Amino acid sequence: MATGIPTWQAVHRLIAGELDQAVTEARPLTPARRSRMTWAASTQGAGEIVVKVRCGDSAEKKTQWSAAHLPALGARGYPVPEILWHGMISADWHVTVQNRLSGRPLTALRGPMLEAALRLVELQAGAGIVADDRDFTGYVSNVLFDDWDDVWADAPRACAPAGPLCARLRHWLQPVWGLRLPPVDYANNDLNLSNILTDGIRITGVVDWDEFGLGSRGLDLVALALDCERFGDHVAADCLLARAAGVAGDDGLRCLLSYRAIAGLAHFSQERESYGNSLGDDECAAISAVLDRLHATDRGCSAQAASDDR
Repeated sequence: MATGIPTWQAVHRLIAGELDQAVTEARPLTPARRSRMTWAASTQGAGEIVVKVRCGDSAEKKTQWSAAHLPALGARGYPVPEILWHGMISADWHVTVQNRLSGRPLTALRGPMLEAALRLVELQAGAGIVADDRDFTGYVSNVLFDDWDDVWADAPRACAPAGPLCARLRHWLQPVWGLRLPPVDYANNDLNLSNILTDGIRITGVVDWDEFGLGSRGLDLVALALDCERFGDHVAADCLLARAAGVAGDDGLRCLLSYRAIAGLAHFSQERESYGNSLGDDECAAISAVLDRLHATDRGCSAQAASDDR
């Protein structure tokens, strides 16, 4: 069993030695979770930094892949952080140090900022490299159709509405059961609004690349859409979902939306002590609203097709 989250004192000693410079002004950036913690700090040579500790979850292997491939995405003009150092602090806990990008998290996607986000996601298209063990669309398929990682078991426990919603999603997936999308794009795989930074005029950075891999950029569009839906911006949500369908097809959209829904609910279930029940309720409401609109669109298309046949 993993030990508790490393203290800042222990993390500080390690990274100050590895960076060979003073590390000061540490402050928490996120609340402590069971398996992760994030701090901001200052250094003499590297400037402002972000320090993450994560337990298990193949963190070292994932970070090695990110350190190797984020520069290629950055070369396309994508504002990604630079991983300055990473390594183990104990048998269970991994530490990542990266530069801190400027800007504040987005709270909405409207007008020019929505267009900027869509252009940014397009930079993820066509990675041109072999996925190997960072095939995230393969993982999505295994979770949805082969019950990997107990996600289907955990998701219904997130809150009272989660059980019926998961049953609805499983039924909705039946026409595309077993579909596996190709892992052709760079994918953040957790591109929510809080991970996109802005100075109020432009997007200045995208952070939290812990699950970076190869997959479908459509999943990042779906994640943003659900975030917008939660904040009541149905127009932006529908725009993002339409673009995701354009990327992955209507069948692919079913898979990506279903995965994002159950993965998010499973996470809320596992971290209930940190999140409480309200976020699970909000997530279920957003997913259900999106499904209702997609279902209405499907029925409208079917009715139009029947009319055309006559």
